[in-house]
Amino acid sequence: MVVTKVVPVVPVVPPRNNISWCFKPLFLWMRVLGIELDPVSNPYRQITFIYGLIMLLLCQWASINLSANSNIFIVSSPITARSNNDSNISTSTTLGWNLKIDIINNFFLMAIICPAFFYIAHSQRWLRLLDVMKKFDFAYCRLNRGERVRHFVFVGFVPILSEIGIMIYNFKTSIQRVPNASAYQIYLISFAYFAKILPISALVLFGSVVWQSAAFYGEIQQDVERNLSSKLKKENIGKWKRSLTLVDELVDRINECFGLILLVSIAHFFVEFIARSFYIIINCFLRNQLDLINMITMSSRIFLLWYFVCCPAKVQDNSVQVAISLRKVDYVDINLKNEISFLTTDIIQNLPGVSALGYFEVNAQLIPKLIGTTLTYLVILCQFQSSENKD
Repeated sequence: MVVTKVVPVVPVVPPRNNISWCFKPLFLWMRVLGIELDPVSNPYRQITFIYGLIMLLLCQWASINLSANSNIFIVSSPITARSNNDSNISTSTTLGWNLKIDIINNFFLMAIICPAFFYIAHSQRWLRLLDVMKKFDFAYCRLNRGERVRHFVFVGFVPILSEIGIMIYNFKTSIQRVPNASAYQIYLISFAYFAKILPISALVLFGSVVWQSAAFYGEIQQDVERNLSSKLKKENIGKWKRSLTLVDELVDRINECFGLILLVSIAHFFVEFIARSFYIIINCFLRNQLDLINMITMSSRIFLLWYFVCCPAKVQDNSVQVAISLRKVDYVDINLKNEISFLTTDIIQNLPGVSALGYFEVNAQLIPKLIGTTLTYLVILCQFQSSENKD
């Protein structure tokens, strides 16, 4: 008699339910920029690394030369690309200083974030962060809301695509203003514009990862809610503790990877909002010209700011919801009640937070601060410009 051995079938997790599937559009886009974020799935990761290193060096060289060559920068500036009818405004000291601060601001953004992000993406920091996400996904929830996370990733392409459109427009305008531009000047302008896409893409990645951590807290909260109707077991508490520890580790990894990028980016946004607002006022009110390109740029920056600033607030809200759900649990004995109380208190007292190298918390409170700072400096710049016009 032949005995047939039955091998149990291990259920295969559908590809659309894992982390790689959720972030695949962003991973592929980063690969185009020379950044490899999912090395396991890319057999040509060494080629991607070499390509990314070459692109990084070219963009950094272009940014340095464009910053040092004021003539080329003036050609590509958002003011001189318009009309030169009002010579007083075009040659004003206020506008000149604003342009210089603007170019220094853009230079530091690309000079710091591009190499920093390239280093982080090819170091153990990012791999540890990705490993924590995959570990939580595999061991806990199988990402029931994976499609929503991927939709959020697609939303992040809005500021990226708008920046590409702005880059193409500014490049064409700059070349038209210099009909006899050399190939070297064209290279400087094109690569300097292209270099700004990588910092914006890095911020989109940051927002997507933070949104993912918020989704993990949501999964824990849903699991707690599902167990409200049954008697609490010690195994449930242990599972929730391990899950919360894992998500807290994910937030720590996010701070480790993106702290410097956030610090430089937020400082850059504060300066850029002031500069762009001043350009819009000069063109729209003093020159009576519709400054459409700067308005589009400002709208894109506002959307990007919302994208990566409001996600940390979502993380804190979801963690608070976990604590609220834990308070509803039906207790079996006093020991389990004490464990739940300690766990709830620990969540409330140690809310997860995303910070810029520990200098300040990245949350929705930055938006009113940004508005207040922009308006204050904008009033000062307008007063200086008005006094120059009177003279």
